[in-house]
Amino acid sequence: MPINIGLLSDTHIPHRMKHLPDAVLDALAGVDVILHAGDVDDPAALESLRSLAPVHAVRGNVHFHEFSDGGATLPEVVELGLGGRRIVLTHGHRPGLIGFLLKGRDLVIRYLGLVDADIFSRRIAHRLARLYPEADIIVFGHSHRVHIEQVGHTLLVNPGAVCPTLGEQPTVARMRLGEGKPKVEIVPLLTQ
Repeated sequence: MPINIGLLSDTHIPHRMKHLPDAVLDALAGVDVILHAGDVDDPAALESLRSLAPVHAVRGNVHFHEFSDGGATLPEVVELGLGGRRIVLTHGHRPGLIGFLLKGRDLVIRYLGLVDADIFSRRIAHRLARLYPEADIIVFGHSHRVHIEQVGHTLLVNPGAVCPTLGEQPTVARMRLGEGKPKVEIVPLLTQ
């Protein structure tokens, strides 16, 4: 039986947005389950999503400038069996001081335009594929950029960010699991 999964990441509520935009709820209406790939900041922000479907969420990274722990009460990784597939849900960042320094370096490089912005998502995707070789699907966030890539037998999906991000359209995704390959649809959010 097919299953419809809502995917989102990087909501950053209440630090970058006061609440989840109605456009998110509209885009995810009718899904069977929702996966939030981190940087929830305040886990209470998940309540409006729970009115649509069961929600699984993971913590994100620490943001010192916003005094945010990224939702530290949430698990780092969630592994699920959905639609006959093994799914890993993670934010995708490297924890600790090394991760913080790498994120800072990547932000500077990205905003200076020194490399293709997709390189950061590809780097995360390939690291996660090595960390979770048994996964059929890995859902991640962190880069605030949509990314869909097949690495070996693993499909890696970053639904992009819900919160406004310089140079990026806010997005969520819908993934359908059934017979054959998973189908991923990126849904741009029209927010005020």
